[in-house]
Amino acid sequence: MDTTTIILVIVQGHAAGLFFLFAHLIKKKKYYGLISGFSMKSEAEQEELIKNGYPQAVGNIMSNSAWILLIGLILLLLGLEAAILWSYGILMLYMFGHLLYISKRDAKRVRKRNFIILVSVTVITLGGVGTLFYLGEQPNYLTVTEEEVVVSGMYGLTWPLTEITNVELVEEIPRIRARTNGFSTSQRAKGKYRLDELGSGTLFLYRDHPPFLVVQKGEDYFIINSENESETIAWFENIGSVLVK
Repeated sequence: MDTTTIILVIVQGHAAGLFFLFAHLIKKKKYYGLISGFSMKSEAEQEELIKNGYPQAVGNIMSNSAWILLIGLILLLLGLEAAILWSYGILMLYMFGHLLYISKRDAKRVRKRNFIILVSVTVITLGGVGTLFYLGEQPNYLTVTEEEVVVSGMYGLTWPLTEITNVELVEEIPRIRARTNGFSTSQRAKGKYRLDELGSGTLFLYRDHPPFLVVQKGEDYFIINSENESETIAWFENIGSVLVK
């Protein structure tokens, strides 16, 4: 288990535990002060919320959210790396959807205002996440000029050819130890990673589509490939043809 996975297990397990705890305290112990903004409402509004079943609905959302996180964690431990990403996506959809639904149980005085705020936050958040996921899934392309090598797209970079110290085509890459700043699914690895033997560098990978083009600049490196094997080989040949001039 690599460092990133260990961190995900700790964070996700802790989050699921907190959700279960808060759900228990709200639903069973009636600690309604744990609900955001509940204590700031007037006594009449608090009674209205309790009568409408608002606290119990919030408790149910928390317990169900905990189960979503827990299932994602179990699937991750079983080897399905993308389960974490999907669990977060499902969690957001679930929470926003149910928060919109239970907003009907809010106090009449603030019901419309809270509904508008929640819809706005939902649209902005899901739009941002959707955009990030879309950009992360887009391919990166490598181009070579007489002076530099350029990788386009998310986390793209530009290196002077004079600073490149090694270029090779490999069928396997060293084991990924950690993702420090990047995008990762079961099929993609893009961004800043730390690998055995090579240390920290930048990846633009389709995981199961060898070969992989490794380009090094001193201790720094990037590794890129295409879903199309012939395109990866063409990139390797293009860099090689320019470097030998």
